[in-house]
Amino acid sequence: MQVVTKLPPLPPPFAASSHAVRSVGRPSFTIPSEIFARNVPPPTVEFKLPQAYKRLSTTPQLAYCLGLLNASDSLAGQLGPDAQHWLQAIEKDTEEQERLRTMATDVVRAFKRDELKDAKVIAEVVYLAPVLTKDDFDLLLGMFFWGIEKSALLNTLQVEGLARLIQEANPSYFDADNLVKILQLLSAHLLDVHQQSWYHTHQLTLAISHVLDAMADAKVTGLDRQKIHEPLSNYLNELKGSSDPFLVYQAAYGYQALMCVPDNESMWQSAMRRTGKVISGFAGIASAVKGLDLAKFIENLEKIQEELVGVAEIIQTAYEGVTSLAESGQSFLECLKESFDIKSKKAWYSALRGADVLVRNGALASFKKLVCEAPCRLDVPFQWGVCQRLGAIAANPKWDMDSRRGAVAFLGEIYKNDEVWGRQASIKKWILNILMQLESAKGTSSQSTWIAGQWNNGHGLEYVSIGVRTMNSQNKTFIPCFFF
Repeated sequence: MQVVTKLPPLPPPFAASSHAVRSVGRPSFTIPSEIFARNVPPPTVEFKLPQAYKRLSTTPQLAYCLGLLNASDSLAGQLGPDAQHWLQAIEKDTEEQERLRTMATDVVRAFKRDELKDAKVIAEVVYLAPVLTKDDFDLLLGMFFWGIEKSALLNTLQVEGLARLIQEANPSYFDADNLVKILQLLSAHLLDVHQQSWYHTHQLTLAISHVLDAMADAKVTGLDRQKIHEPLSNYLNELKGSSDPFLVYQAAYGYQALMCVPDNESMWQSAMRRTGKVISGFAGIASAVKGLDLAKFIENLEKIQEELVGVAEIIQTAYEGVTSLAESGQSFLECLKESFDIKSKKAWYSALRGADVLVRNGALASFKKLVCEAPCRLDVPFQWGVCQRLGAIAANPKWDMDSRRGAVAFLGEIYKNDEVWGRQASIKKWILNILMQLESAKGTSSQSTWIAGQWNNGHGLEYVSIGVRTMNSQNKTFIPCFFF
């Protein structure tokens, strides 16, 4: 990985030169043009490519090589000269391709033999998730399932590993029966509340959300209402009363995903079907994003919103509600709970799924357009999810530094221009929490210091730093961002 020792100056995040993205009947959202100005290649960490039949040094290096072999033609055109030359040579050598794939299988087998399966070993094998064959993926999925099922106490490391595996895997690998069994297993642990700590509840709820996303994309239907659907939906609804804002959000997100599973056609699939383009969801490929008609997608989000409630009523309620909130001084948690009506399907879930597809494939300019024009952009859950994704970009060293700068500057726009974004007190505090975690990130001190420094670097954002110090002085507990 390239180490950046000196960073070029960051353009002022709130420069006067900017463009406004407008939508009829709603306040315009103004985002400086230099923030996410273009789509970029999907995030990745490049490694030195080995010569044929030479030893590889790490599992991530192996994953990088296999990823190049699996790259589509559209992605191959974005590769650097070294990667292109390596790929051209290896594509002619079937024996070397087989050797690399066998090495991945050997890593999975070694994971099976390892009795302890600590965090380092789990992270190493999950790194291969996007490039495994279907047989190796099924074997690894079964090992995580067995490890959680047979453990006398909840193994949170295996729960995290399972969630990452599902999140990173090729969506065509998902089998409906396997996903139902995994959901049933995780739900049983979640419902056994007497054995769960606060941390366990967080991890299980997050993992269940990933499983439900995958089930919605795989068009899984017919969940057993009495054994799975109804108990899980009731429990997620109960979590709305939690004192933890992150858990309230994750429960609302999981509930929205669950509502898509038993239907013959989910909101996400319906929105995409009307455009004539079906996107493969959370782990979509670059070619699918290229085929996405973003304007049509946003238009269909509007139709979903209209079907739920009248558009005029939504606009009025949302804008007046957040205005009165700011004036009444309600607490962060009260604001969040009142904003999360999880009793009916909401457009913000579909919008966030679309945002995930774009981000995973580097389509940051399209992501910005979606965020600014989505009809649900004033909804607190949508803004919460957007900020979480921006924080994940800023914290992830796989992204180029310009993209990470843009993510921090985007957060600054939402924080500063609260009149445009709905005066959401909860969102402003959530942004401060994200910044604190970026600043205190371990293992990336130079980068995290740089990121936090952009908030107080002569760009008129000193009051944000003051706000962070005030929250620290009051011994406030910051919500974990769980940048997964």
